[in-house]
Amino acid sequence: MIKQNNSVVLGIQGVQWFIFMLTSVIAVPVVIGAVFQMSPDEISSFMQRMLFVTGLATFIQLFFGHRLLIVEGPAGMWWAVFILLGAMSAPSQYGGLLQQLEMGLIVSGLFLVLLSFLKITDLLKNLFTPIVTGVYLILLVSQMSGMFFKSMLGITETGEINGNIFAICLIEIFIILIFSLKAKGIWKSMGPLFGIIVGWALFRLLGLMDTSSAYKPASWFAVPELFSWGTPQFDLGIMLTSLITSVVLISNVLASIVVIGITLEKEIHLRHYQKGILGNGLGLLFSGLFSVVGVVPLAVSAGFINTTGIKAKRPLVIGTLLVVLCGFLPYIGGFFATMPLEVAYASLFIPFSQLLGFGIRDLMGQEPSQRNLLVIGLSLMAGIGLMFIPADAFEALAPWLRNIIANGLLVGLILCLFLEHIVFRETKIHFSTVK
Repeated sequence: MIKQNNSVVLGIQGVQWFIFMLTSVIAVPVVIGAVFQMSPDEISSFMQRMLFVTGLATFIQLFFGHRLLIVEGPAGMWWAVFILLGAMSAPSQYGGLLQQLEMGLIVSGLFLVLLSFLKITDLLKNLFTPIVTGVYLILLVSQMSGMFFKSMLGITETGEINGNIFAICLIEIFIILIFSLKAKGIWKSMGPLFGIIVGWALFRLLGLMDTSSAYKPASWFAVPELFSWGTPQFDLGIMLTSLITSVVLISNVLASIVVIGITLEKEIHLRHYQKGILGNGLGLLFSGLFSVVGVVPLAVSAGFINTTGIKAKRPLVIGTLLVVLCGFLPYIGGFFATMPLEVAYASLFIPFSQLLGFGIRDLMGQEPSQRNLLVIGLSLMAGIGLMFIPADAFEALAPWLRNIIANGLLVGLILCLFLEHIVFRETKIHFSTVK
């Protein structure tokens, strides 16, 4: 009887991890799929592969990486890169762009694997000072903010402001905000899930969903497809963007390990960091191979452990197995792929607002000296200014150069690195954590 009760508790704890992981995944393919004008069956397949890679990357970290209780999930910075690059491109370029992003993820993954053996993490960390990470995050969210509001106001769907859609999105954001600020225990991390459920239900009740084109899988079981977007292609601009993003997110890997070490009261050694970077590199490699958004360790795992008290490894293994299993079940991917785009965007509004807040926090922590203000001001001015130039203005440039110059995020970041470390170089450098 005791063993049976233990098994039931273990199963319930595994399901809790499963729901927690699911919440971080399901909005991603819907948003990315809409940006790249994917069909319902393509979004469903994307959802299936995203679930599979999320589970696979978590397993890699659990058994070959840092071996700590940290789940992997789509990195906000990675899918922001997908969104802004898609928004900058013409529909005729989407296929090639996705193949270039595959290559960017694969090379970035291999790069991190190499770094984990070379042990030069400190050198790379020092490149991304609080000023650099702050500028990067502000540019990243600035370039995406217009897409959020166009969708949540109903403009993307109807061509004009739609009061019903906007009201539903506000309700969803309010629910997520209340959970984030007021909820206790495990409920605190469930805000996005409940927000999505309510928003989705309201869309259906008000007849705002088009179910005529819903994807109906041919079978209950399907193996996730390799290179679903086609054979990877090289592009210098995309490669630079991918490598920079992966290096910036090293700080996220390190921060996750530190936080979980404190939560578990476990001593953290250098090998945990090196293995964590190795595991993240392998996760990015598989992200590229299976054509999904790049994954990263989620520091919020520590909050989940704190609120639930689940510190054993087996429940996470069970939850991860369930996520991997979903990656082989097309009907599950098909179901989540029917989520309205506006609901998906609304569920991300607060997390991305926090991402902007992290950038501002990094900059506010710096002395407002003339040197710092120049670095920040020039970088933001150049990066944000380029975001307002029409894409066709760059048509005369060579394709590889166009993908660099037309990218305000990349230009602003490169300029910031140049000013911070060469033009106005300081001897003392501090490390900042990006979440």
